[in-house]
Amino acid sequence: MQATSDASLRYIQKLQLFEGLKEREKSILAGVFKPRGLVAGEVLCREGDPARSFFVIASGSIEIYKELAEGRREFLVTVGPNTILGQVSLIDRGARSATLKAASSTMVLECGVDDFDRLFNAGTPFAYKLMDKIVTELARGVREADQELFVLFSNPKKTLMRLHEAALDVQRAAVSRGT
Repeated sequence: MQATSDASLRYIQKLQLFEGLKEREKSILAGVFKPRGLVAGEVLCREGDPARSFFVIASGSIEIYKELAEGRREFLVTVGPNTILGQVSLIDRGARSATLKAASSTMVLECGVDDFDRLFNAGTPFAYKLMDKIVTELARGVREADQELFVLFSNPKKTLMRLHEAALDVQRAAVSRGT
């Protein structure tokens, strides 16, 4: 357990996300975050799976996908270090909303929701600092989604053209499969 905590602490100390936390607070985090290495192409979690933890990317990058009908998947974005993933599970305890796959050799720090709950329910000022960082990241994501929606709705002609191109791609794929 100590080796895991030491490895986690080394990553936590390097991450900009945790700047401003005291050394003692970083040590506490190291006790709840477990390092998890991924090779390029390895799936971290799949859309629809139960969400039992959340992640912070320590190094490398993760591709995010939405699962579509007929086993297809739509690439959304690639994210890198200092990104929190899966934090919605802390709030709603729902299923994973996307599939996460390592784009390269990647190290994530994983925190189970039970560990997070124990940390948060302690009611310490540190727990609120951590929650503030998570909420700030969620708010950033909402702003980015708002911007994407604005782009989609501000130019309906361009959006319809993109949808038409996507429909043609689906049709071509169906024809090539002989369906």
